[in-house]
Amino acid sequence: MAREIKQFQKQFDNLLAYWPNEDPELRKLRSKAFDQFKSLGLPTKQWEEWQFTDFSSLKKINFRLSQSKDLPQIPENISGRIPNSYLIYIVNGHYQKDLSEIPESISISTGIDHFQSNKELYIDNNNLNPFSALNTSMMNSGICIALDSNTVIDKPIQVIYSTIDILNPLMNHPRFIFQLGKNSEATIIEHYKGSTELAYFINPVSNVILEDNAKLCHFRIEEDDALANHIASTNYILNSDSQLNSVSTSSGSKLFRHNINLAFNNKGGYATINGLSTIKNDQHHDQHIIIDHFHNACQSEQLFKYILSDRSSGVFNGKVVVKENTQHTDADQANKNLLLSSDAIMNTNPQLEIYSEDVKCSHGSTTGQIDSEALFYLQSRGISKSKSIELIINGFAKDIVEQINNEDVKNYINTKVTNWIEEVLIDA
Repeated sequence: MAREIKQFQKQFDNLLAYWPNEDPELRKLRSKAFDQFKSLGLPTKQWEEWQFTDFSSLKKINFRLSQSKDLPQIPENISGRIPNSYLIYIVNGHYQKDLSEIPESISISTGIDHFQSNKELYIDNNNLNPFSALNTSMMNSGICIALDSNTVIDKPIQVIYSTIDILNPLMNHPRFIFQLGKNSEATIIEHYKGSTELAYFINPVSNVILEDNAKLCHFRIEEDDALANHIASTNYILNSDSQLNSVSTSSGSKLFRHNINLAFNNKGGYATINGLSTIKNDQHHDQHIIIDHFHNACQSEQLFKYILSDRSSGVFNGKVVVKENTQHTDADQANKNLLLSSDAIMNTNPQLEIYSEDVKCSHGSTTGQIDSEALFYLQSRGISKSKSIELIINGFAKDIVEQINNEDVKNYINTKVTNWIEEVLIDA
């Protein structure tokens, strides 16, 4: 047995011993998923869908599952709290019910209570994703948010998953499930924060289900600590005439991989999926997106942007699949990358798989450095070179930030992007 499998096997055995009275069906699900993980192993560069990302760092550290003893003293001020939002607060894998603020119109459940009535939502269908299998086998935290039909939430729901003050290299495998009933509307902020001097590994899976005519704004903010490893999967299912606005930003973690899968489960769905990665030093951020158009009259739009400085590296691998005999499909995919350093590396691979004739599809990718003509124009107007560069980078990021339709969330992201740009330019 490979070393990395041995360390995960030890933690899996500890988890089973830690919860000896767990539901037998859940125990069976865990064991089946862990067998799948052992069969697959960690991805290598020989795997086509993972070839540009090195996961060997996960083999070098003995991560252990977070336990109750790993809950630190909770700070008075919750870092990252966005104004005018409801709060669900999780610290080192432990849900802080007393510090959370939840609207009465939604249902919140955790652990076994939710599993027993929603077993189908915990089955792992990503047969070739070892991290998804690992999450199913070791899911040790997370939460389910469910909205009944015709429910409209007046403020965003912010889920802060915080890793702070750890004494050992920890790992957590949270499972989030967001269910929106027919004609319901909500904004959910999935927010990862980290502040610690030790490496950690977080492996979340988020399953998002929109019933007929439901509308969701899903904002995902990744701000883990610089030594973190963040490997995530987000799975969207859109039913008839449902609408999704998804914006994800990533700036933390030394190693980051996000798998996004979206399936139109019925006709008339609409989805915009946008992302912004701002990375520096030796960070590596990899995003893999698959959108399946399996039904008629569905529309999807993708725009992913990377801003890379120093020796950082990025990967964008996007695929749109249009099923045979699907009619009136409209899909647009774009990836744009800005290199601030000659040492930065970007690998990009936009793809279309079209098996139907009645479609309107496009895709493209661009990678370049600061536009010298734009820089000259700004300087000719009396703006300093550093300020001109800052304005150009901010303008590049603006396309993504403007997709956020909540002003408080937009202001938070805009401030973070501006601060990142200023830090990069000072260090340059």
